[in-house]
Amino acid sequence: MPPGALSIVLWATDLNGFTAFLTEVVGATLRARHPGFASLTVGDSEIQLHSDESYAGHPWREALANEGAARGIGAEVRVAVDGIDARHEDALAMGYVSIQRPHDDGTGRTCQIMGPDGYFFTLWERQIGGR
Repeated sequence: MPPGALSIVLWATDLNGFTAFLTEVVGATLRARHPGFASLTVGDSEIQLHSDESYAGHPWREALANEGAARGIGAEVRVAVDGIDARHEDALAMGYVSIQRPHDDGTGRTCQIMGPDGYFFTLWERQIGGR
């Protein structure tokens, strides 16, 4: 698979906060930021963040604007990281919710965090000598 073959777009109510979460907790690299838009990379994959005003004609815009709508329902973003325990603590310090604390799963360590806008993030760190 060529580099950059996967790009996901996530809608954000707080573009700056979501960008901070992705850089500080997930370890993403910020590549570009414009009003209503941020582009980040994790390895060879891209995550684009769009604020609601980015797509005025989008058919989901009204539904997403409803108070209490969890945008991330049904999506899980899995990311390999280094220093999983510290990243988990960073997420908690930023006010996000731990779904499952870092634990060994037989191939490494993993944890789950309910991140910005209800997006579910699974962070995993491979064990030395693990698969």
